[in-house]
Parts: sequence; structure tokens; C-alpha cells
Amino acid sequence: MKKLIFILLLFVSVQAFSQAEFSRIGFGISAGATTAYTGLTFGMSELPGLVGFNPKKTLTINKSQVLGGSLDYYFSPFIYGGLEYNKVQLKDGPDKHNRAFISDFTSIEVRGNVSAGQFIDYSYSPFLYAIRNVNAGIGIGFISGKNNVADWPVGTTASDPGPFPRRTHGDDLGKSKFSSVIALPISIGYNLNLYNVYQEVKFVVGFQYKMVFTTSDDLDGFADDPNKGFQNNAKDAYTTMGVSIKYLFGPKSLYFK
Repeated sequence: MKKLIFILLLFVSVQAFSQAEFSRIGFGISAGATTAYTGLTFGMSELPGLVGFNPKKTLTINKSQVLGGSLDYYFSPFIYGGLEYNKVQLKDGPDKHNRAFISDFTSIEVRGNVSAGQFIDYSYSPFLYAIRNVNAGIGIGFISGKNNVADWPVGTTASDPGPFPRRTHGDDLGKSKFSSVIALPISIGYNLNLYNVYQEVKFVVGFQYKMVFTTSDDLDGFADDPNKGFQNNAKDAYTTMGVSIKYLFGPKSLYFK
């Protein structure tokens, strides 16, 4: 009988040790920097009037901003998904063809995230405990907006003055407006939990790098033929790198690990 009681007490203590309470709902805001990966071509120019012009694309130039908000549902402390809204600006150029653009658009995404803590036992390892909130996410969304690139008027020649930026020839199929473009975001990040006096997670500070692939060639306003020397072999994409803060609230559940 004593042995049975001991086993029951041991079972209860193990359960109590390995369970944690978490909130189901999270609302967050975010901000960061963007980098465009579009059809602009960099390097030494050999075009008339631009010979010797050698623009380069580096990590420290042509950055712009993104602001956003999110609403998530937590299935566990390490698995969550929800909606994300972002107001994004991209800019780049001039490139070796003297093309440049500024693009402003909004994005709405449905995405899910999972953290390493869902798959590892971090109870007895400081290293595993430290990386438990490394997370990855994937989703799908839609973007709509416009860029500042003007059309190429009929009858215009390359030497004619005109607005800048603009498309550089009449065969450029780029557009200034785009809507309902499919976006495929993939992200990696790290979450830092902030606890209240009851040792419950109430705020989460997140650091995230996200790559967004799109099905459009109009984010930059240019859609040139790659057979004519333009670097336009893939659809437009962009990255964001930023920080977020999320407040957790709502119904609570127990998580057993």
C-alpha cells in the first residue's frame, strides 16, 4: 500500500513539474526594415550616356520600412497561428539602366509558426532552454498597392526628357498598380518571453527575418525582357527584418511537457 501511494505521489509531482499555464490569444505590433529583390540590374553600365556608371546593391543602402499588426491563437506555448497585416514600402535603384522605384503596398497574411521547444526536452539543459523559442513560420497572403514608375509615352525616345523614374522603352510591360497578388512568406525568428509576478508569460518580444515571394513582376514597375540584358528571370520578392512585441491574454490552458 505504501509503495502504491509513493508511486501516485511521484506521478502527481512529475505532472506538476512538467505542466505550464499559457494564454491562448496574442495581439502584437511590429516594425522593421525592408530590402527589395526585383528585376533591377546592378553592375557596370555600357549604355550610351551611362558608360562608367557602376551602381552596386549592398546591405546598407535602399532600405525602407514595414509596420504591422498581428492576432494569433496559441495551440501550445510553441505552436501558434493567425492573421498578420503589414504596411510595406520598398525602394531600390538607380540600377545600371538608370531605373529606380518606390513601391507602397499592404499585405494580409495567414500564417503559422512553430518553435523548437515543441520538439525538444529543455528541462535539464541550459542550452536547449535558451533555444526553445527559436521559431520558423510559413503562410500565404495577398498584397495590393502601387509604385511611382511612370509609363513610357508612345513616340518617346531615350533622349527625351520626362518624369523619373519611368519605364525605359515601349516594350516594358510593367504596371504602376497591382492588387490581390499572391504572397508566400517564410520566416525564422526568436521570441523572448516576459513574465508577470505569477510567472506567466504576458509579453513576447520577437526578432524576425522574413522572405516574401510573390507571383507578380510589378512591385518595382518594370517587366523587361531578360533576353535584352535585363535581370528579370524571376518574380519580385522582398525581405523584412524587424522586432515585434506581443501581449498575451484570453482563455488559459495547461501545457504538459
